[in-house]
Amino acid sequence: MATVEEHRAVYRRAIEAISRGDAAALEQLLAPDVVDHNPIPGQSPGVEGFKQWMSAARASFPDLAGTIEDLVAEGDRIVGRVTWRGTQTGPFVGVGPTDKTVSFTAIHIVRLVDGRIAEWWGVADLLGALEQVGASVAAVLATP
Repeated sequence: MATVEEHRAVYRRAIEAISRGDAAALEQLLAPDVVDHNPIPGQSPGVEGFKQWMSAARASFPDLAGTIEDLVAEGDRIVGRVTWRGTQTGPFVGVGPTDKTVSFTAIHIVRLVDGRIAEWWGVADLLGALEQVGASVAAVLATP
């Protein structure tokens, strides 16, 4: 059975892998059937779906990098508060490239089984990110 410190290390490595765009590393850190409880539209299940999410995020923000601000661990669960930073050089939620740098917070809860992430819940301040790229919230909400 993995320790809380080992769980913390897995989560840290997952954030580092996302920051590098390292899909191969994610395959080692995520259970093959990982459940992403907040998937993007059309996201496949399991590791492949998580890699789809990462690819989509990095298409909008190729230099996307996360900094763990807070990390709480108990039993088989980790709660992390992460600040994501990146430059929007690709489309983002209907907004064309702006070359603006954004910084937004996300909260993650992950459950680990056998040293791998089995479940992932994530909520990010995408409204804040949209405001930073100059998007009109009314216009984004009106987009079909």
